[in-house]
Amino acid sequence: MKARPGSWLLGGMVLLLIGGRTTPGAQAGIAAGEPVIGLSFRGAHRAYPLALFSERRVVNDVVGSMEVAVFHDPARGLATAWFRMVLGEPIEFSGAADGTVADDLTTVTRWDLETGIAVWGNLEGQRLVALPVTTTTWAGWAGLHPNARVYAEEEP
Repeated sequence: MKARPGSWLLGGMVLLLIGGRTTPGAQAGIAAGEPVIGLSFRGAHRAYPLALFSERRVVNDVVGSMEVAVFHDPARGLATAWFRMVLGEPIEFSGAADGTVADDLTTVTRWDLETGIAVWGNLEGQRLVALPVTTTTWAGWAGLHPNARVYAEEEP
Protein backbone atom coordinates (compact mmCIF):
# COMPACT_ATOMS: atom_id res chain seq x y z
CA MET A 1 0.00 0.00 0.00
CA LYS A 2 1.28 3.45 -0.88
CA ALA A 3 0.60 6.63 1.12
CA ARG A 4 -1.17 9.29 -0.90
CA PRO A 5 -0.76 13.06 -0.46
CA GLY A 6 -2.30 14.09 2.85
CA SER A 7 -2.02 10.60 4.34
CA TRP A 8 0.42 8.66 6.48
CA LEU A 9 1.22 4.96 6.67
CA LEU A 10 1.51 3.11 9.95
CA GLY A 11 1.90 -0.64 9.89
CA GLY A 12 0.61 -0.76 6.32
CA MET A 13 -2.59 1.13 7.15
CA VAL A 14 -3.56 4.52 5.73
CA LEU A 15 -4.27 6.72 8.73
CA LEU A 16 -5.66 9.90 7.20
CA LEU A 17 -6.85 10.94 3.82
CA ILE A 18 -7.61 14.55 3.07
CA GLY A 19 -7.73 16.24 -0.26
CA GLY A 20 -10.42 14.26 -2.04
CA ARG A 21 -12.09 15.73 -5.07
CA THR A 22 -15.61 15.71 -6.39
CA THR A 23 -16.74 15.24 -9.95
CA PRO A 24 -20.14 15.99 -11.46
CA GLY A 25 -22.00 12.69 -11.58
CA ALA A 26 -22.32 12.66 -15.36
CA GLN A 27 -18.52 12.87 -15.66
CA ALA A 28 -17.63 10.48 -12.82
CA GLY A 29 -17.82 7.30 -14.86
CA ILE A 30 -19.65 5.48 -12.08
CA ALA A 31 -21.83 2.49 -13.02
CA ALA A 32 -25.58 2.86 -12.53
CA GLY A 33 -25.75 -0.13 -10.17
CA GLU A 34 -22.73 0.84 -8.05
CA PRO A 35 -23.68 1.18 -4.37
CA VAL A 36 -23.14 4.61 -2.84
CA ILE A 37 -23.73 6.44 0.41
CA GLY A 38 -25.78 9.53 -0.40
CA LEU A 39 -25.55 12.73 1.65
CA SER A 40 -27.51 15.95 1.11
CA PHE A 41 -26.88 19.17 2.96
CA ARG A 42 -28.33 22.62 2.15
CA GLY A 43 -28.76 21.86 -1.54
CA ALA A 44 -25.40 20.11 -1.98
CA HIS A 45 -25.72 16.41 -2.87
CA ARG A 46 -22.77 14.04 -2.61
CA ALA A 47 -22.31 10.35 -3.40
CA TYR A 48 -19.58 8.27 -1.77
CA PRO A 49 -19.05 5.00 -3.67
CA LEU A 50 -18.75 2.10 -1.23
CA ALA A 51 -15.53 1.13 -3.03
CA LEU A 52 -13.91 4.15 -1.29
CA PHE A 53 -14.25 2.29 1.97
CA SER A 54 -12.27 -0.79 0.93
CA GLU A 55 -9.08 0.59 2.56
CA ARG A 56 -10.58 2.90 5.17
CA ARG A 57 -13.75 3.33 7.21
CA VAL A 58 -13.92 7.14 7.44
CA VAL A 59 -13.77 9.84 4.75
CA ASN A 60 -13.22 13.47 5.81
CA ASP A 61 -14.92 15.89 3.42
CA VAL A 62 -16.37 19.38 3.07
CA VAL A 63 -19.93 19.57 1.71
CA GLY A 64 -20.99 23.12 0.96
CA SER A 65 -19.19 24.92 3.76
CA MET A 66 -19.59 22.16 6.37
CA GLU A 67 -16.85 19.79 7.53
CA VAL A 68 -18.26 16.25 7.53
CA ALA A 69 -17.09 12.70 8.21
CA VAL A 70 -18.71 9.78 6.40
CA PHE A 71 -18.33 6.37 8.05
CA HIS A 72 -19.01 2.93 6.59
CA ASP A 73 -18.69 -0.43 8.32
CA PRO A 74 -19.25 -3.12 5.67
CA ALA A 75 -19.37 -5.93 8.25
CA ARG A 76 -22.44 -4.33 9.87
CA GLY A 77 -23.84 -2.68 6.74
CA LEU A 78 -23.72 0.58 8.71
CA ALA A 79 -23.33 4.03 7.16
CA THR A 80 -23.35 7.27 9.17
CA ALA A 81 -22.28 10.88 8.65
CA TRP A 82 -21.38 13.55 11.17
CA PHE A 83 -20.47 17.23 11.30
CA ARG A 84 -16.74 17.31 12.14
CA MET A 85 -17.00 20.50 14.17
CA VAL A 86 -16.46 20.26 17.92
CA LEU A 87 -16.34 23.35 20.13
CA GLY A 88 -16.17 25.49 16.97
CA GLU A 89 -13.14 23.73 15.46
CA PRO A 90 -12.95 21.05 12.74
CA ILE A 91 -11.52 17.66 13.64
CA GLU A 92 -9.86 15.13 11.32
CA PHE A 93 -10.58 11.43 11.64
CA SER A 94 -8.09 8.73 10.81
CA GLY A 95 -9.24 6.53 7.98
CA ALA A 96 -9.05 3.43 10.16
CA ALA A 97 -11.62 2.23 12.67
CA ASP A 98 -11.80 -0.58 15.21
CA GLY A 99 -15.38 -1.70 14.71
CA THR A 100 -17.28 1.56 14.96
CA VAL A 101 -14.62 3.44 16.95
CA ALA A 102 -12.32 5.85 15.08
CA ASP A 103 -9.58 8.19 16.20
CA ASP A 104 -9.75 11.96 15.90
CA LEU A 105 -6.16 13.01 15.26
CA THR A 106 -6.84 16.68 16.05
CA THR A 107 -7.84 16.27 19.69
CA VAL A 108 -6.58 12.74 20.45
CA THR A 109 -10.09 11.46 21.05
CA ARG A 110 -11.77 8.15 20.15
CA TRP A 111 -15.32 8.44 18.79
CA ASP A 112 -18.00 5.80 18.40
CA LEU A 113 -19.22 6.59 14.88
CA GLU A 114 -22.40 4.60 15.35
CA THR A 115 -23.55 6.89 18.18
CA GLY A 116 -21.41 10.02 17.62
CA ILE A 117 -20.19 10.00 21.23
CA ALA A 118 -16.56 10.50 22.27
CA VAL A 119 -15.71 7.39 24.30
CA TRP A 120 -12.12 8.19 25.30
CA GLY A 121 -9.66 11.08 25.24
CA ASN A 122 -9.66 14.84 25.55
CA LEU A 123 -13.30 15.25 24.45
CA GLU A 124 -14.78 12.21 26.21
CA GLY A 125 -18.55 12.62 26.55
CA GLN A 126 -18.90 15.19 23.74
CA ARG A 127 -21.37 14.44 20.93
CA LEU A 128 -21.14 14.93 17.19
CA VAL A 129 -24.17 16.16 15.24
CA ALA A 130 -25.57 13.48 12.92
CA LEU A 131 -26.38 14.01 9.26
CA PRO A 132 -28.91 11.85 7.42
CA VAL A 133 -27.47 9.46 4.84
CA THR A 134 -28.87 6.73 2.67
CA THR A 135 -27.27 3.73 1.04
CA THR A 136 -28.54 3.18 -2.49
CA THR A 137 -27.26 2.74 -6.03
CA TRP A 138 -25.73 5.53 -8.08
CA ALA A 139 -28.75 5.41 -10.43
CA GLY A 140 -31.14 5.76 -7.49
CA TRP A 141 -29.21 8.69 -5.99
CA ALA A 142 -28.70 10.45 -9.33
CA GLY A 143 -32.41 10.00 -10.11
CA LEU A 144 -33.28 11.94 -6.95
CA HIS A 145 -30.39 14.42 -7.25
CA PRO A 146 -29.38 14.94 -10.90
CA ASN A 147 -26.76 17.55 -9.90
CA ALA A 148 -25.07 15.26 -7.35
CA ARG A 149 -21.29 15.15 -7.23
CA VAL A 150 -19.25 12.00 -6.65
CA TYR A 151 -16.41 11.96 -4.11
CA ALA A 152 -13.12 10.36 -5.20
CA GLU A 153 -9.57 10.21 -3.94
CA GLU A 154 -7.10 12.69 -5.35
CA GLU A 155 -4.88 11.08 -7.94
CA PRO A 156 -1.32 10.53 -6.64
